Amino acid sequence: MAAQVGRSAVQQHGPIASAPKEIYGDGPVLFRIGNGGAGGTGLIAALATDYLSQRGPSFPGSIEWICNHSRNTQIALLHGYIDLALTYEREQEEISVSEGWATPEGCVFHDHFCLAGPRDDPAGIRGVKSVVEAFDCIAARKALFHSRSDGSATMWKERGIWQRCHRRPWADNAGWYIQSPCIPSEAVARADAEGAYLLCDRSTLLTQTAKGAVANLAVFLEPTDAWHELMNSCYALTSPATPKETAHEVGLFLGYLKSPRGRRVVAEYGAERAGLPLFATLGEGYARSPLVGGQSKNKRWATGGKAAKL
Repeated sequence: MAAQVGRSAVQQHGPIASAPKEIYGDGPVLFRIGNGGAGGTGLIAALATDYLSQRGPSFPGSIEWICNHSRNTQIALLHGYIDLALTYEREQEEISVSEGWATPEGCVFHDHFCLAGPRDDPAGIRGVKSVVEAFDCIAARKALFHSRSDGSATMWKERGIWQRCHRRPWADNAGWYIQSPCIPSEAVARADAEGAYLLCDRSTLLTQTAKGAVANLAVFLEPTDAWHELMNSCYALTSPATPKETAHEVGLFLGYLKSPRGRRVVAEYGAERAGLPLFATLGEGYARSPLVGGQSKNKRWATGGKAAKL
């Protein structure tokens, strides 16, 4: 498909991938999905595989996943590298819509930011009521904090919280504030190994727990309702420049995502491996199974002293 040509107020951060990281199914490419975090946990693969299975052998086709963080996923849509963008930043999405090169398709599922850190809690944030208060405590005690300096939705969310504390540790060369352009899984594993606090997403934390990469992290803050400031909901964008046949296939997939069948995949995804579901559906609004008060045990997230079970 021919790339679109244009500029946007949505800022690119780092190179933009245009080649698929994974391909699901066989046959002609039906459409290309752009996403970062959820793809890394395997949710995009689970949804695409289930969707293709209901088409049957008489209608072969494949779906490609192109991996970029949220803002670069939007730019990939602008340049025609993808046909469906699944992103996490409402203000940036509004820019693309206002500029006329993206069409909003609504929320498709919910992830959640959480503030995690060492179980011994050197900053003393256990029990604080707000993430701003927690960040202030971490800075005041100069407790080790890891930041993903990669232009991701997580990085921008974290910086927004620091700015509400009237702090800019990424610009102040604070010795306790470590910046590295890690992918989500690497960031969680590194913070766990080095005893650092970090802002991460629920789905990656649970995925890394299931892989045995989490041993020492606890979760101190997470969303407790659908309107919580740490919600990390995923919304869909399409392009008005997408060819008609491809746009039709994208529309069918969007219908599937919001259907009972698609929601069931989201609701159950990861629970068998990690002990708790990684995401929440549109109907749930937010994850009702909390991480606060639990810990990693035998590659599952344990709550109430026991490994969570289905």
